[in-house]
Amino acid sequence: MAARERSPKAEENLSERQRYWLKHIRAAEGQGEPLKTYAKRLGLSEHSMYEAKRRLRSYGLIAPAAQGKTAPPRFTRVAIASSEASPGTPLRVRLASGAVFEWREAPRGDALRELVDLVS
Repeated sequence: MAARERSPKAEENLSERQRYWLKHIRAAEGQGEPLKTYAKRLGLSEHSMYEAKRRLRSYGLIAPAAQGKTAPPRFTRVAIASSEASPGTPLRVRLASGAVFEWREAPRGDALRELVDLVS
């Protein structure tokens, strides 16, 4: 049975190699640079860097990854309140976020169909 790696509780208990990766991970994060980009720029092993980050996180030396962050949907279903638009009728599109887009005059014919296709 392989020896189980003990979890260091503080930075001073890290091995030299662990301190090396911790320094690089903090430098990349401090610059707001993705680890992949940072590793490539410095000629470091991307795999080793991510593995070190995983281990250091398990030791409590790197903050846990943010949970629940999801990208907002790119497309949203659109309901058309009225299909009859007379000349001079404004067009208003209200997004789920609360943002409102308004045109002074609703497009007609093919332009209206293209707009509906675009937002639906």
